[in-house]
Amino acid sequence: MFLERMTTAQAEAALKRDPIAVLPLGSTEQHGPQCALGTDFLVPRNLAERVEAMEGMENVVVLPTIPFGVCDYHMSFSGTINIGYEGLYMLLSKVTKAMMQHGVRRFAVINGHGGNTPAIDQAALEVYRAGGILASIDWWSVVGQIDQRFANGGHGDILETSAMMAVDERCVDLSLCRDMNPGQPTEEISAKYIQAIHFRGGTIRLARDTRELAPSGWFGPGDPRGSTRAHGEAMLEVCAEYIRDFLVEFRNLL
Repeated sequence: MFLERMTTAQAEAALKRDPIAVLPLGSTEQHGPQCALGTDFLVPRNLAERVEAMEGMENVVVLPTIPFGVCDYHMSFSGTINIGYEGLYMLLSKVTKAMMQHGVRRFAVINGHGGNTPAIDQAALEVYRAGGILASIDWWSVVGQIDQRFANGGHGDILETSAMMAVDERCVDLSLCRDMNPGQPTEEISAKYIQAIHFRGGTIRLARDTRELAPSGWFGPGDPRGSTRAHGEAMLEVCAEYIRDFLVEFRNLL
């Protein structure tokens, strides 16, 4: 069931049945020259659609997708929209409070962007203190943990690009792919990730604009030029089944 498609009378009946509210959440930000700005929310929305259609998910209500997140470090790339920690936290706080007023106690966020985590955690603590519970599922992380075919994904690399090809091939243009060209700030310091550097065997966080460590926008072990729709489809199927199984077990937590 999708909240946005219900009338208020239908919503009242559905919310009285103690549903799990699934909230797709992401960001509007660059994902390299080849992959859509909406990747981080389009993939979670697709996963929510897949899960909602599965057997045993009749008492799941999918909330409207939140397409904005915390992505200040991508702002030098055209099209990126950053609402910051405070903006996202406030939005999540208002959404969860409203739904709890209507009777929802269980929330499951399908998150598509790592920068959103602090705001999600703060909102989850508020839900907990109000008598509810909120779980956050980082789809790109769990899919690699449960299936080695999808391990070690990066930002805008083969993992996310393949996923977007499965969601909507019009959102990917592999002809625009460029080499990663990771930055090397000094002779002994090299880029480990977008917000992290490698120094003498250790990883150190270093906040700066993405262009300084990942000038092409994407970063990861898998070149997006190898992306395929089949790889993305297999990935999303595995992830959706995992989320479905978790939601069944999630009811035992409250």
